[in-house]
Amino acid sequence: MLAAVIGVVVASQSNPRSVAGTVDVSHLPVGPTPPTLVDARGWLNTAPLAPADLRGKVVLYDFWTYSCVNCVRTIPHLRAWYDRYRADGLVVVGVHSPEFDFEKDHGNVTAAVQRLHVDYPVALDDNMDIWNAFGTQYWPEEWVADRQGHLRYQDVGEGAYTDTENVLRRLLGVPASAPRAGQPGGAGFGKPPTATQNVTAETYLGLDKGGAGAQPGLATYPNVGTLPNGAARLVGPWTASGQLVQAAGPGAAIVLGERARSVNLVMATATGGPVNVVVQLDGKPLPPAYRTSETQVDAQGRTFVTVSTSDLYRLVLSPAVEGHTVRLVAPAPGLQAFAFTFGA
Repeated sequence: MLAAVIGVVVASQSNPRSVAGTVDVSHLPVGPTPPTLVDARGWLNTAPLAPADLRGKVVLYDFWTYSCVNCVRTIPHLRAWYDRYRADGLVVVGVHSPEFDFEKDHGNVTAAVQRLHVDYPVALDDNMDIWNAFGTQYWPEEWVADRQGHLRYQDVGEGAYTDTENVLRRLLGVPASAPRAGQPGGAGFGKPPTATQNVTAETYLGLDKGGAGAQPGLATYPNVGTLPNGAARLVGPWTASGQLVQAAGPGAAIVLGERARSVNLVMATATGGPVNVVVQLDGKPLPPAYRTSETQVDAQGRTFVTVSTSDLYRLVLSPAVEGHTVRLVAPAPGLQAFAFTFGA
């Protein structure tokens, strides 16, 4: 019953920008009471938060998962709002609802929270119980409840930062003349693309949603050259399962045709790593202007990234949105690859 009621809020305000541009904070709909957080499988940065702990507060619920590039790009804004407005009564709760199995590991999440400098409370939603109670559908997705405990605003995806801050200020009663939160720097994963930039869509590799032509079990795939935007192919020996593909021999490669500024890939290793994965752009090592903070160069001039944990890795950061063919080469069996994501 609760999910059905919340669905009315979703339908009326699932993406305010698509309806009327800037959100009118003077006419926010009044929704139901949000679900409690009692189904959390654990908490980070706080003791468990009960309804009494949130009473009289404005609460921003951010549904996220740590290897999601859209979520990672949102976190600096959440931190900025939490730092600026918590003295005014704001509580930010990051509800960590995992997409991949490795994101259910509390040790992995704890390390990611520290690495991403997440300092607000995080509820561990391993089984998606809180996600389902809210009726959430996307990473990230934000919900805001007022001091009276009613849901008033919901936003899907990233980018509506001014709207969201305006909603928070209105519900907190912050004067218009009061300083706003600072503008945070980027996370090194590019920016959210616009529709006109024709940036490559998220590309999954495993059998569940795969776009690389993977076959169940072990197979050896033929070599390919230049690929068009959005095309991904496996080369050499790979095994494939629901969420991932895994290199089954040295020289196994993934080739991707992409149009973007930033190219990222969720990776892990069957042995726990580390594995040095060679990254090539149009058949050559990455030029200096296209390297990321994770790019390394070996004695032979090859560019590579080291996969040591189950996480999102920065592969390419171009000067602008451009079209290229990216090739990744695994030096040994065991590299696991899940999904490419992109930025502008």
